[in-house]
Amino acid sequence: MTSLTVHKAHTYTGHKDCIYGLGEGFTQGTFVTGGADGWVVEWSHQAPGDGQLLVQVNAPVYSFVVIAEAQQLVCGTRAGNLHVVDMGQRREVRNIEAHTAGIFDIIHLPQTKQIVTAGGDGAVKVWDNTFLLAAQLKHSAKSARVIAVHPAKPEMAVGYSDNSIRVFDTNTFVLVHEIEAHSNSVFALDYSSDGKYLLSGGRDAVLKVWSADNGYAPLQTINAHWYHINAIKYNPAGSLFATVSLDKTLKIWDASTFELLKVIDKSKNDGHTTSVNKVLWADDKRLITASDDKTAMLWVIS
Repeated sequence: MTSLTVHKAHTYTGHKDCIYGLGEGFTQGTFVTGGADGWVVEWSHQAPGDGQLLVQVNAPVYSFVVIAEAQQLVCGTRAGNLHVVDMGQRREVRNIEAHTAGIFDIIHLPQTKQIVTAGGDGAVKVWDNTFLLAAQLKHSAKSARVIAVHPAKPEMAVGYSDNSIRVFDTNTFVLVHEIEAHSNSVFALDYSSDGKYLLSGGRDAVLKVWSADNGYAPLQTINAHWYHINAIKYNPAGSLFATVSLDKTLKIWDASTFELLKVIDKSKNDGHTTSVNKVLWADDKRLITASDDKTAMLWVIS
C-alpha cells in the first residue's frame, strides 16, 4: 500500500445524535450536517467551534440539499417529508408529504432546477422548482437509497435495496440501464469527474467499478471494507476517491489504479468511534467525514 500522510485538523461537535447528512454550505469554506436530532447545522472549514443552526425539524434528517442561488435548504426526513426552508426569511415555507417512508437522498439538477428524491418506499420522485411533482419513477418495491448524476451526459444512477443500480435519462426520466450490481443493498454511488467510471458500494462491503461509457460493463470488484460501505466520493480533481463504512474507517484510494492508499481509523488516527456515514471533499487535499458518533471531522492530506 502506497504511503499517504493524512492528519485530523478539526473535530466538530454539537449534534445530539447520529449525523446522517453531509454537504456543501451556502458560502465558500462552509459545510452542512443533518442528523437524527432533527438539526441541520452549518460549519466553517477553518473554525472548529460551534456551528450555526439553520433549521430544526420534528424528525431525523436523513438527507438534504443546499440550493445556494435560491437561498433554499431542502431536507428529507425519516418520516418521508420534504421540508423546504427559505434561508432569506429563515423559515420553513413548505412541508410536503413526499414519500411514505424515509427520504434517503436528495439531489438538485442545476440545468433544469429540478429536485430528485430517493425514498424508502422504492419511489424516485422529480419535483419542479415550485415543488410540484413532475415525475415518479417506481421500478422497485425496495428502498431507493442513493443518487449520483453523470458529470457530462444526461444520466443519473440510483442504487436500491433490491441490490440493483438503475440508470435514468435526466431529460425524459426513462430507464436506460438496469444493473444487477451487488449481493445486498446499494448504499453508495459516485461518478468519476471525467464520467468514465461509476463506483458503487453497499451492505456487502464490496466496491465495484463500472464502465459508464461502455454500457456500465463491470470492470473491477474490490473487497474494500469489513462492513457496509455507506458513501463514496471522488475529490474535485478526480485523482483520489474516499470510501466510508460501518466498520468505522475512512479509506482513501488512487482513482487511476484503484489502489488503497490510506486507512484512517480510531486507533491510529483518532478517527470515529462508530459508523462513518458520509464523506465530502472540501478541496483536493481536505475532506470531511460524519458519523454515528455525533461528530464531523476534517482531514488534511499533506
